[in-house]
Amino acid sequence: MADEFKRRLQQCRGVRAVLECALTGALELTGARLGYAQLMDWDKGLLTIVAQRGFDHEFLDFFRHVRPEQGCACARTLTERGAVVVQDVMCDRGFAPYSAIAEQAGFRAVQSTPIISSGGAFLGVLSTHFPNAHRPSKNVMLELKALAELTAEALIRERACESDASRQVSDSFEAVATSRQLLKRLEA
Repeated sequence: MADEFKRRLQQCRGVRAVLECALTGALELTGARLGYAQLMDWDKGLLTIVAQRGFDHEFLDFFRHVRPEQGCACARTLTERGAVVVQDVMCDRGFAPYSAIAEQAGFRAVQSTPIISSGGAFLGVLSTHFPNAHRPSKNVMLELKALAELTAEALIRERACESDASRQVSDSFEAVATSRQLLKRLEA
């Protein structure tokens, strides 16, 4: 399965496309119909939803940005730097402030897996949500971890490509400016 996910991720172009692909894979692995992928913004100290499946605007507005001190599963994943499973959100004290929105969104359980590179860089979180109390098997959690690691490497690759493209655009603008300066000198 890891080879298939690696192949899919290699075909993605752009950070959003990588996260959409990773979310599709996480939903396939867990059999869930609800989920989202978040990126970590270290400057602002929060996770931001970039890709999602099945959630309405109210849910997305509520969880658009998540801080580490919040008690939801993705926030715990950030602070613990490991996968978090909330088997029943209605029985979990940390999730209590969010139980009403979970019920409205149609989920009772959630797993959140960190997207961490092989070098230890925390890049984001993949979360899938289940309609009933549920705990994914150990094998599914291991496959999610492998998918998240492949996702991290793909995100790093895409960010490097975006940086290269930005540098090329910047270099092009600089070349145009230099050409204009030379033309002005020649005209003078």
